[in-house]
Formats: sequence, structure tokens, C-alpha cells
Amino acid sequence: MKVIKRILLAVDESSHSDLVVERAIAMADSFEAKIFLVYVHPKVLELGQPYYQEVLNKYIENAEHTVAHHKTHLEKSGVDFEVLILEGDPAEMINETARVMKSDLIVMGSRGLSNILGLTLGSVSTKVLHSAKCMVLIVP
Repeated sequence: MKVIKRILLAVDESSHSDLVVERAIAMADSFEAKIFLVYVHPKVLELGQPYYQEVLNKYIENAEHTVAHHKTHLEKSGVDFEVLILEGDPAEMINETARVMKSDLIVMGSRGLSNILGLTLGSVSTKVLHSAKCMVLIVP
């Protein structure tokens, strides 16, 4: 059985992410693993100033708020963790980051904020599951 030492934990603003964080903490505790808390905001489309900066600032504000919420839980748990805020397609960035960080496991929710979009384009969790080079735990 493969030893799990590096866990990529993908979160978004959904309330379901709290449960995902709890599961990742429990696994990190069990395996004495490090968690990489990853939040991916969408890429800002080409907009003219000042709209580009306004949109980017809002994405960053949302990211920092979400990460701060989850960071509090991770700090209380005592697990070793690192925070990464990224920009781009969530599924692609999660898989690329897992590869770069040499993650043994990706932990993420089955549903985030993109339920309607997921019906037409395929959910982020489905895309990650089919493209990941490591184990993936989808928390229902």
C-alpha cells in the first residue's frame, strides 16, 4: 500500500468545503502527511482598465477570505500545511499542482459552486478524477 505523505486539498467558497477540509485533516493526521490547501480562482478575461483590476481584486478578495476560513481549521488541527492561491481552470490547475507538488492524494468535494455549469461542461471533480496521476478522494 502506498504511503500518503502529501495531500492536495482543493477548496472553494461552498459550505461543502468545510467537510472536505475535515476529511483531509483526518487523513493528514492518520498518515502524518502535509496538506497543500489549494484555491483556484478563474482567469480574468481581457477587460479594459479599470474593470480588469476590479474583477481581479474581487477574485483575490474572495480567495483570501475562503483560504483564511479554512486556514483557521488547519492551524487548530496542528497538521503541517501550505496555502496556494492559483488562477486558471480549476481542474487543470489542481492536477498540475498535484503533479508539481508530488501529491500522493487529492481531496476535494463532489460539488462546489458550479452545479449548473457542471451539468453542461462536466464538473471539476469529474475532470480531476479522469486526469489525475495520483489517488483522488471525492467527498460526497
